[in-house]
Amino acid sequence: MNKSSVILFIKKMIFFFIGVWIIQTGVAIFIQTNIGSDPFTVFTQGISGLLGITTGTANIVITFVFLVAIFILSRKSINIGTVLALISAGPFIDLMLNVLKPIEFSSFNIMVKVLLLLISCVIVAIGFSMLKATDLGVAPNDLIPLIIHDKTKIKYQWIRISMDLIFVTVGFTLGGVIGIGTIIGAFLTGPVIQFFMPKLDKIVKAIIYNEPSSSVVS
Repeated sequence: MNKSSVILFIKKMIFFFIGVWIIQTGVAIFIQTNIGSDPFTVFTQGISGLLGITTGTANIVITFVFLVAIFILSRKSINIGTVLALISAGPFIDLMLNVLKPIEFSSFNIMVKVLLLLISCVIVAIGFSMLKATDLGVAPNDLIPLIIHDKTKIKYQWIRISMDLIFVTVGFTLGGVIGIGTIIGAFLTGPVIQFFMPKLDKIVKAIIYNEPSSSVVS
């Protein structure tokens, strides 16, 4: 690997981890509002109840199953970031939960909490779009809608909304806890990511490669 390749990889890694940090900042705000878990967490809660295991263990099981399915059906989609996203998400979310801990979210009224949740969806979308633009890969549960988009050309937002609604329906049926935040997250996250993804793809790639990118997710 020559010097330019090393510099390119370092640039990608920097943007990748900034993206992970931004995502988990949004997730931490989502959690702190305490007006409903995100769709994937509801699904995780349901599976944990079904299998009689902890939510954390259920998350590992689900993610592993998704990873195996992707490996079988579209192994070329798996990249170093698929693994890095898995192992780095936990530490980053713990960090941001501790940073936000002094803020008394419980003292806010429901309207403020809803506003914060809407902001968190935007933050997650920005972080995810930055991470995706590095082409290093994303977490298995985030990779599935991207693979479906690439194979079907259906807009990402509709795939993401459909998957989130499936997560919510199955999770709630199995005992997962939902709230107004869950519904907002299910319907808003996909479209907001759809909005930011092509824009940040161009910006991030322009910085990484020192030239504009023509890669746009439609």
